[in-house]
Amino acid sequence: GWTGCSKQGEACHYGRIEGHPELVIGGLKQEAGLLKSVGDSKLDFTKYPLGMVLRVEPYHSCAHTKQHDRIHVLKEDKETVAEVWAICHGW
Repeated sequence: GWTGCSKQGEACHYGRIEGHPELVIGGLKQEAGLLKSVGDSKLDFTKYPLGMVLRVEPYHSCAHTKQHDRIHVLKEDKETVAEVWAICHGW
């Protein structure tokens, strides 16, 4: 939602949905987002079953990472953790 993405990316739909170029983030609330199709065509909800995990690649990482104490760096398979980075809180 809003706390995981930045208003700075609004013109770019706040980021992108990995592996789903047909989807964009249409709006954000405090802890949830609204997905819509590119070009406002109808969505085929059978392609996105309840419980399906969609990865959001946020436009701006500051708002996203500030909520956590570490980043899990993934290998190319996007499942295996390669490294864990601590996040600096404060400058």
